[in-house]
Amino acid sequence: MTAWHPLLEGDDAERAWRVIDEIAEALRPEVEKIGADTDPCFAGGTSGLASFYAYLGAETGNEEWTAIAHRLMEHSINALTERPLRPDLYAGFTGIAWAIDNLRGILFDDDDDDDDPIGEALVQVLDREEPYGIGQFDLIGGLAGYGIYAFHALPRPAARRSLELLVRRLIEIGQPVDGGFSWFSPPEELPDWQLEEAPNGKFNLGVSHGVAGVLSVLGMCAGADAMNGEQRAILDRAADWFLAQKQNAETWRFSNSVIEGGPAKRDRMAWCYGDPGIAGALFTAARHTGNARWEAEALDVAQVAARRPMEDAFIKDAGLCHGSAGLAHMFNRYFQASGDPLLAEAARAWFRYTLDLQKPGTGIAGYLFWWKPDWLPTTGWLMGVSGVGAALLGAVSSREPAWDQILGVSVPLERRSSEPGATRSDDAADRREPARARAHRSGSGD
Repeated sequence: MTAWHPLLEGDDAERAWRVIDEIAEALRPEVEKIGADTDPCFAGGTSGLASFYAYLGAETGNEEWTAIAHRLMEHSINALTERPLRPDLYAGFTGIAWAIDNLRGILFDDDDDDDDPIGEALVQVLDREEPYGIGQFDLIGGLAGYGIYAFHALPRPAARRSLELLVRRLIEIGQPVDGGFSWFSPPEELPDWQLEEAPNGKFNLGVSHGVAGVLSVLGMCAGADAMNGEQRAILDRAADWFLAQKQNAETWRFSNSVIEGGPAKRDRMAWCYGDPGIAGALFTAARHTGNARWEAEALDVAQVAARRPMEDAFIKDAGLCHGSAGLAHMFNRYFQASGDPLLAEAARAWFRYTLDLQKPGTGIAGYLFWWKPDWLPTTGWLMGVSGVGAALLGAVSSREPAWDQILGVSVPLERRSSEPGATRSDDAADRREPARARAHRSGSGD
């Protein structure tokens, strides 16, 4: 199995560790404030904070950080039975359950128990009689997000059943388009600021709320043999349609959406929208299916993004979602999976940029985050300082930062052969192991 290696060395690593420690210390008061109304979810709540502290405790051996992680996760776990939560990945119960699994072998003991109450609840959500609406497919709060939990909960029976139902539901709400297949976001599913540009709806190409996130998850489903032949053919058509939207501009490849009558245009550099996230979604689907063509396309998108000038990236803050730490981490992940030195250098540059954004004496550990129209001190994982700490930790650690599974861009480090009858790589073999053992192995970096 290919190992994860520290990216930053020397002065860069020393700076990163100093900021990681400052973030961990600065977040202590937030832990003390935990109460009945504290958000338990992953994107902005206690399970996301727990992930940062758990990985930090495992990397450093500092039992104090590990104890904080336990306290945070206890709050999130209690919320599963004490509160009505949506099934959403980022702000609901599947995200909390995914965090529990992701921290097996890091924060919690491994076990081989197939008991999966969250998976059973998800089966009920997916097997309901009423149909899902067009547009309810996204990663953050829709069907694709459920697939992240279910895939990483394999081989539990409820997880496999969830994946099979998920594939069926996603295809039900997709549609043929231009000889391919895709997922449309109707106007009633769009926020006001997007309606100005797309009053009749659009095909959103991003990862967070768009088609790229669906392709990543369906690639995982195909790799887990949770699709029949007809469904796999639809995935191929969907990927072909998506790649047909690729542009050949000097500094970018994908617009953030396809709007009838509207031109393709350059987008920002980010995970949620833009080339870096799209590259990771395609790369992830490629590795899980063994599709060399998709992988080559994904690397082209990543390489173009790596060459794009920083001043043209539209970066305001350091967050994971649409900030510099997110870019740095994605380029690091893609480098670790491909060995491309261009991606390594881009990752180092964006990590240095992230470190330079720190302004001591402001915000939390020197970081503020842009929530239009204000700059705010934000603790959350997706758009706050704990996510910055997690990304920096992944750059100085030999422990694979498997927390990025929830982003849909956690490209497997091993290639999987697509040849019929070929021996599967470690990535595919992982799915035949108990989920807890798999989490332990990825967490240890062995």
